Amino acid sequence: MKKSTLLAIVWFVSAQSVFAQINPKIQNILNLVSPDAIKGNMTFLSDDLLAGRLPGTQGFDLAKKYMEAQFISSGLKPANGKSYIQEVPLARAKVVVNESSFILVDGKKVTSLTYGKEFFEYPYFDAAQSAVEAPLVFVGFGVNAPEFKYNDYQNVDVKGKIVVYMNGAPNYLPDNEKAFYNTADSKYKEAIKQGAIGIITFILPNDRKSNWDGLVNRNKNGTVKWVNADQTAGNSYPELKVVAQFNNENLDLLFAHAKTSITELKELADQGKSKSFPLMLSAKMVVKTTIEKIPSANVMGYIEGSDPKLKNEYVVYTAHLDHLGVGIPVKGDSIYNGAHDDASGLAILLQIVKAYQSLPLRPKRSIIFAGVTGEEMGLLGSDYFVNHFPMKDGKIVANLAIDMPFFFHPVLDIVPYGADHSSLGMQTKKAADILGLKISPDPFPEQVVFIRSDHYSFIKKGIPALFIKSGFMSAAGDPTDWSKADVAWRSTTYHTPQDDMNQAFDFNAATMHVKVNFLIGYMVANDDTAPYWNKGDFFGNKLSK
Repeated sequence: MKKSTLLAIVWFVSAQSVFAQINPKIQNILNLVSPDAIKGNMTFLSDDLLAGRLPGTQGFDLAKKYMEAQFISSGLKPANGKSYIQEVPLARAKVVVNESSFILVDGKKVTSLTYGKEFFEYPYFDAAQSAVEAPLVFVGFGVNAPEFKYNDYQNVDVKGKIVVYMNGAPNYLPDNEKAFYNTADSKYKEAIKQGAIGIITFILPNDRKSNWDGLVNRNKNGTVKWVNADQTAGNSYPELKVVAQFNNENLDLLFAHAKTSITELKELADQGKSKSFPLMLSAKMVVKTTIEKIPSANVMGYIEGSDPKLKNEYVVYTAHLDHLGVGIPVKGDSIYNGAHDDASGLAILLQIVKAYQSLPLRPKRSIIFAGVTGEEMGLLGSDYFVNHFPMKDGKIVANLAIDMPFFFHPVLDIVPYGADHSSLGMQTKKAADILGLKISPDPFPEQVVFIRSDHYSFIKKGIPALFIKSGFMSAAGDPTDWSKADVAWRSTTYHTPQDDMNQAFDFNAATMHVKVNFLIGYMVANDDTAPYWNKGDFFGNKLSK
């Protein structure tokens, strides 16, 4: 007997006593979740015909139309007025290199730097050209974390100046909180709050993630943001006139007068510490930007809640429509199909829709199902959705995101990112118990998965959210080599053309992701109390005000 079959039998037997506790009609709905339907939908959505589903291409439009047709045929109501489509206008901005510049001023000495060698700049979305001239101040990690009594800005005045900071955040912070403070959004907002008018950031020397040539090449591809009706870009930070990345091989240019060496700063960083001080230099920086519009859209349908008082509260399921399109050939293939990332999530989403539509009675709260755009470009479609929520009189109370959940082996345990921050953890535990699943901690905290998928767009708006991945537990209750397989997949297949249907997917395991996400959302939708942040939770305190 194959190992996977044996493990499935072990799970089935162990789950029966708990499984029997739920309504027989719900149990029957879960029993009817179809691995073949998941495989079929994945097969179409990751076909070469869709050419990698890049927003702005015909392949993406085919995926959009397919999901719209599935929502219509399943009986969902259109979630954007009379339409299933929410247009998401995107804009790609690129720096005009030969008209952009960085000049260091050291007293009477002026040094012109070379774009792509010592620095590069990020596009400025709010004008064709932006310029800044100001003194430079080093501010450590660029972090102000009052909850942890840490503030890089405490002893320096940066008003009207350009701040210089290094990547990362103090390493003693909890993983999710550290990830929050390490995001560009968090650091940009703090710099603006402190009065800075420009930013220069760099990656510490010897950081394994540092690849200057790779960063420069990605910069050439530009930056994509969603655009408001008045043509202003979302999350564009116009107060920061220029934002630049500096090559860490040339940091001596910035720290020529610093009393603390780069080596000392790295040693301090390793201890979760830093120093802040003026660099005794100024910079003249100019960035010229061109902008190209990219039409795109979210696809959305919903089930109206049955309770007159609660139907204007929405539980939102998301999976992302987009992938990377056609790119550099790998092993003779240039189409980045995105079967696991995230045709799998869309296919699972459609089975969750079917489960809800099979209910004898609609849940109390309304349920929205959304295929969102631009996840690979920075969670753009989900961010647009929460900032332009189409239900004007409604309120989102929870999100469950489904994104390459990993089903190459039987699912015996889950890793529910976000469950330990809100009351959603209670429904997650109940659903896991019903299905005979264990709940495991994050096996790869260094990957900061908590901020890397569409659920984080909801968390940033103060909405409790979940993102569930498979764990690696064996039938004996121990971790297995499946964790090694996950690492290997990420290093060899993730974001390559080999993420297609020629992989050893376990579609029976995929059904478990349908069941657990359905059960959690179903319980949330019928609970008299809306989800809430745990008392004293960092994200609840920080983002839900």
